[in-house]
Amino acid sequence: MTQKENGMLLKWKLSKILSKDKEANKELDEWMHKQVDEKKQQEEEKKAEDIKKAAVKKSSFGVAPREWKDEDEDDDDPFFVNRMAADVALGERELYVPSNFRDRGDYIELVKPIGSITMIEKTAFGFLLSWKDAMLYAKTVIKGGFWDWRVPTKDEMITIYKIKDICGINKCDDWFWTSTECDDFLGAYRISLYGGYVSSGTKSGKYYVRCVR
Repeated sequence: MTQKENGMLLKWKLSKILSKDKEANKELDEWMHKQVDEKKQQEEEKKAEDIKKAAVKKSSFGVAPREWKDEDEDDDDPFFVNRMAADVALGERELYVPSNFRDRGDYIELVKPIGSITMIEKTAFGFLLSWKDAMLYAKTVIKGGFWDWRVPTKDEMITIYKIKDICGINKCDDWFWTSTECDDFLGAYRISLYGGYVSSGTKSGKYYVRCVR
């Protein structure tokens, strides 16, 4: 407790003991509550300012987000993936160069994995699918002799967006499903490989899918 707060508490205790005037005590109580309310308001304002500063700092690197309006009314507020390959740590920079990718015909092989990604489908599936159908499609993919292809997570799709111009994949101008579900499990996240936007969509919505392993 600070010296000022100790002084306020002492003043309140002495007044309660020495004063028999109920009106005086009532006035003091009101004054004390006012001080508490003002302090609480100051703390809330500081917290809001800290959140605002953190948001500004988060969006301060890379290119500035472009103005964009979501046409899907079922989506949450989108955010922009604006951390480009050039912004990765120096120790990881070698992963984000053309020499790290090998064109194997129907898929791209990563010489050195980026996270858990070692292969990426070169061409997206040719039809729009619901989230459930996208997950089912992934179970049917057999490429490179591997059966364990899957729909990428939200973070993995963000990675694909960052490397889309250097890794050799096709079709980078539309929305793609991720396997990451929303907290309510009613929707799932999708990512625009054209603009780098991330937003949630209803699982019945139809978007493209590109698998990884």
